[in-house]
Amino acid sequence: MNKKFKNYLAVSWEQVLCDNDDIIELFKILEIKGLKNIQTLSRTYSDEGRMIMNITAENTKDKILQIIIDATPGIPTWGQFINLTYDQGEAADMRIILYGEDCKEYRNDFTAGGLIEIANLVRRNNKCRVTTYLVKGIVFDSNGRKFIHECSIEEGPDEASVDPNQTFPSKRQIQESEFWAGYYFPQWWTDPVGNDDDIINCWAPGYSLRNDLKTEASWNDDGFFIKLIEEQASDAIDWIWKNKKSELEEAYPDCDITLEKIDENLHAISVRILNISMTDLIKMSPDEKWDYGEYVFGQEHNFQEIADGVVDGYDDSMKAAKAM
Repeated sequence: MNKKFKNYLAVSWEQVLCDNDDIIELFKILEIKGLKNIQTLSRTYSDEGRMIMNITAENTKDKILQIIIDATPGIPTWGQFINLTYDQGEAADMRIILYGEDCKEYRNDFTAGGLIEIANLVRRNNKCRVTTYLVKGIVFDSNGRKFIHECSIEEGPDEASVDPNQTFPSKRQIQESEFWAGYYFPQWWTDPVGNDDDIINCWAPGYSLRNDLKTEASWNDDGFFIKLIEEQASDAIDWIWKNKKSELEEAYPDCDITLEKIDENLHAISVRILNISMTDLIKMSPDEKWDYGEYVFGQEHNFQEIADGVVDGYDDSMKAAKAM
């Protein structure tokens, strides 16, 4: 971050939580009681223009609490959540996301996020006893100066009951889910995720086909794959591999195509579409992630059409065998 931009950010945020009275007022709004000896340890700015504050305070038992606030005038983002939960806020006792907009009307010009997605993540944190607040209240004037106005708690500890069966996700799980839920899923233009949907573990993009077959897309550190998978044991995958492999090779001439064993009885035909690792994808810019989200969406449709064709060939073969 160059010095000129850093100075601009400092000025543009100078009216937000600029002294202890402002911080105490915010805590009152959040109904955080019994804190004293509040001290601001640091006030920094991210390359994306967010303000991050690290604060200490003593509670009624004289325990020193670590509090982190990550503020943006825009939508709450996955990046904010990751920073508060796993990076700068990893050791915090209390985490607060301040934001200004619930969502964006258009894609491809902003970092993935929005009220619904981040509220989902914040609720999971609170179910796992990771105290986190999602608070709307940042606005800005025509000169770009930010200030707090009419704060409202969108998610907080009081809205989510602790769930002993809820597993606290790793940072890597959140980073992978950012791509699938934040950049891929919006390509469908369908209903958004809900507050209690599992947007961490339930991503297996694909289509159900005939004959207990399905397609499934996945991305790991070996690359981006699409597979044609058996859901019930049959000879369908074996027949397609022996009789229709050439059609897959023609459609994907530069890709690794392999026959995989899912378990003792089930098999899959796997096509590695890209050899870019998930680790590299995670490090990419939002623009690049939007592009790959759209790319995965398109590749799924292409593969589904090809898979339908080879399954048709299998169906025709089975009908011919019965007719004999």
